[in-house]
Amino acid sequence: MMPEGATDTNSNESEAEKLARLLELELIQKRAEWKQAGARHRNARMMSFAFLFIIIIGGLAALFFAFSTVREERPKQRSTNTSAVRQR
Repeated sequence: MMPEGATDTNSNESEAEKLARLLELELIQKRAEWKQAGARHRNARMMSFAFLFIIIIGGLAALFFAFSTVREERPKQRSTNTSAVRQR
């Protein structure tokens, strides 16, 4: 027959093993959640950088067209001003 102390230590070890397995499973699940959250964060950051890049390119294109139309209008104004000065 087995003494009572031997069964207690055996059950304690099995309880400890079960607890260790449960903790390991929980950590694996948490790690998977953290990886998914990190991937979502990276995707959101990339989308924000892409949006910012598009906004900057659009602003530069608008400035380019604005300055090109101003350059086209200035010679017309100067020619009308110089003709008005010559007529005086």
